[in-house]
Amino acid sequence: MFFFGKSSIAKENAAKAAAISKSHAVVELGLDGTVITANENCLKTFGYTLNEIQGKHHGMFVEASERSSPAYREFWIKLNRGEPQSAEYKRVGKDGKEIWVQASYNPVLDSKGKPTKVVELATDITAKKIEALENAAQVAAIERSQAVAAFNLDGTIITANKNFLNAMGYALGEVQGKHDSMFVEPAERASAAYREFWAKLNRGESQSAEYRRIGKGGKEVWIQATYSPIADENGRLCKVVTFATDVTKQKLRMADLEGQMAAIDKSQAVVEFGMDGTVTTANNNFLKTLGYSVKEIQGKHHGMFVEASERSSLAYREFWTKLNRGEHQSDEYQRVGKDGKAVWVEAS
Repeated sequence: MFFFGKSSIAKENAAKAAAISKSHAVVELGLDGTVITANENCLKTFGYTLNEIQGKHHGMFVEASERSSPAYREFWIKLNRGEPQSAEYKRVGKDGKEIWVQASYNPVLDSKGKPTKVVELATDITAKKIEALENAAQVAAIERSQAVAAFNLDGTIITANKNFLNAMGYALGEVQGKHDSMFVEPAERASAAYREFWAKLNRGESQSAEYRRIGKGGKEVWIQATYSPIADENGRLCKVVTFATDVTKQKLRMADLEGQMAAIDKSQAVVEFGMDGTVTTANNNFLKTLGYSVKEIQGKHHGMFVEASERSSLAYREFWTKLNRGEHQSDEYQRVGKDGKAVWVEAS
């Protein structure tokens, strides 16, 4: 029975070793780092034949800068002390190709507990690793160019990058753990729209718009932002990340221009035309001056405000030709209002 038991254990171990060899890249190494043998998965992963690596040092799979590093020397010292090593490793295959492996280096001990060799079990994770590195590079690029903040689903701030903090005027310690509503005016904070904003995020619905926010000291901040719900590996929502661009300067400039346009609209007669001269719209000052309603002129040609002799003139055709070339026209003009009344305007 004793011999039968040992035989059964040996068979079971051999079966386990065969199963591992089928699913992993396996290489046996001497304590000095030289390759004893390697299975087909290992050879295929690195692009070598067994003859090309047998008796060579493990350092052939490592970049030159790592090979000469204290960390790599310490790696082998620990293995020689019988300490397993396990991590993600960057390795170099035939012709210098980049290979990433999830590997464990396991010292094999003799009956006295002393290491005799090292068995490496590895899984090729190159595709996943390169994808992860590319994603990390994209995230880093976004971090450099955009304001980024992460929130719990209840709206409390987990973290924020420098761009976000600079835009709002806070240090991280001043916002971490606080609610997003600290950046919102009290009236909006208490509104049904703001509650629905967070309700939608908690339903997994992204939100994207131009938002008015309040920074430190009550300063007005405008952001063009997307709030994106993030799911964990089980598909459950776990947080919200916002990617934003500070558009405060542009927004204030536009508001200033709109204010100027509103002032012009109040004090002057304003009319808009298509490039073919047809009337698009006109303000009340223009309509009052010429005596028309907007419906009476919309879609009609500017020529309706010009005497017939001028309308057919070369000068009038040239007037529109220049405008179509982007050349401004400014002068005193005689125009014809409703019922033929003469109107003189200083116009550009």
